[in-house]
Amino acid sequence: MSANCAIMGGFGGGNLGDELIGLAESGFLEANGMEPLLYTFSPTVSQAIQSQVRWLDYRNLPDYFQRLRNTVRRHARNTGQPLPDRVIIGAGGLLYDTPLTHLIGWHSRTLYLRQKRIPYALFANSLRRPRSAPGRYLLHEILRHASSVSLRDRLSLDIAGELCPRDDYRLTRDPVLALGKILRPDVAMPVQKNLVAIAPRPWNPSGKKEGFSFWVGLIKGLVEQGLDPVLVAFDPRMDIEFCERLRSSLALREVRTWDSAQGLAGAGAVFDGCEMVFGMRFHALILALLLEKPMLAFSYDEKVTGLMADLGLSPLCYELNGNVPAALDFVIQGRRYLADRKPEVLSGMRDYVAESQSLTTKDFARIIETL
Repeated sequence: MSANCAIMGGFGGGNLGDELIGLAESGFLEANGMEPLLYTFSPTVSQAIQSQVRWLDYRNLPDYFQRLRNTVRRHARNTGQPLPDRVIIGAGGLLYDTPLTHLIGWHSRTLYLRQKRIPYALFANSLRRPRSAPGRYLLHEILRHASSVSLRDRLSLDIAGELCPRDDYRLTRDPVLALGKILRPDVAMPVQKNLVAIAPRPWNPSGKKEGFSFWVGLIKGLVEQGLDPVLVAFDPRMDIEFCERLRSSLALREVRTWDSAQGLAGAGAVFDGCEMVFGMRFHALILALLLEKPMLAFSYDEKVTGLMADLGLSPLCYELNGNVPAALDFVIQGRRYLADRKPEVLSGMRDYVAESQSLTTKDFARIIETL
């Protein structure tokens, strides 16, 4: 068995969730006796976050998407970067067709791997039902040619079965759940009553305004209910500016961000002192699970919905539609639900995390064997 296996994901953009996936999956490679070998969109950023990883630059991968963008030479031998023998796409929620160019890029990479006879597998992905016929075709082809596929929620399994029937799809969990206590801050602040962390993202409910007015209205309503919101920005490419605008508009206390210079250990400090997490970002919910924080989910797509359904917490998941009064009512009802069932909910969260740590480790090793 060759030891040259690379991971492709969304690494290098500084998104806390993506970088945590990279930390988990580099550890999985090491646990299987392999060199941590991951592709990145920004070697400088990735090297600063994880210096022990050998980072390969996507821009030096001469797939057809890169050729169209005219950013690299045509042949791999001219890049100075060797191709791996096998690839695992541990891309979280990247296989989406909004925008379509996103999915075109992933299909192009897998097509290039196939033409070079490099097998690839999908590990711990979430799927969204493609919004377009080209998107359905591209995702079907990615699924069809994968040597194996594991998905991180049952809803994604259903979507995969609709798009490309196979009898070997497997259910796994998000790899970040295998990191366990490494994400907890060394010294945690005491929980402050009514301090709630909100992890939003720019969101476009109607094709117009990125959801800014929705979050302004919702947060005003939360303050009127006596809650003390603190904003948490997960993705520096889009969340920080969005959260700063919200903070300025609403005169909130702060915007918390993850400092990449401090590394990934203790990243859960972004929720320090908060008694509850309101998560639109998927990995805000994953961190809440690891930190055993009660949470309410605001779902803009299937990956958040699928996670909450698998947790048995669908009553705590709100499907975003831009309706502020309905969202406020959801918060009121959700807090009542948690008040009545908090020990039961937290116990279920702990069980889910404990099962995930074993499941993801074993599933990764199984995928290695299929390549």
